[in-house]
Amino acid sequence: MSVAIIILQIVFIIFFSITGAMKILAHTHMIEEFDNFGYPYWLMRLAGGIELAATPLLLIGFWNPVYGALGASLLTAVMIGACYTNFTQRPAAYGWGTLVLVLLCAGLTAHFAMNADFKEALRNLGIY
Repeated sequence: MSVAIIILQIVFIIFFSITGAMKILAHTHMIEEFDNFGYPYWLMRLAGGIELAATPLLLIGFWNPVYGALGASLLTAVMIGACYTNFTQRPAAYGWGTLVLVLLCAGLTAHFAMNADFKEALRNLGIY
């Protein structure tokens, strides 16, 4: 695993743990943001829950790329929604920033997927 991937993984674990907790705990900033966008609070909590679910999967991804791929995929999905919101309801600079995060999450997913043995993981789970 390259140093850049390890650093990205650590940064994402820290960043999304914080932002996910802020959403789950209904931090004032997050409430204001979701109010400004006209989104319901359950969506804020759902996004935060997905972010918090993804971070331990990224951590496990250091040893098992299948879990890293799953965690990075979850973050990619959340960030696609954030990207849409930022492009449609804010100045374009916000959208471009979240687009960079989408691409980094997708790149991390691809990295894990290329290094994962999905058949072995499914076999271990008794599915394959």
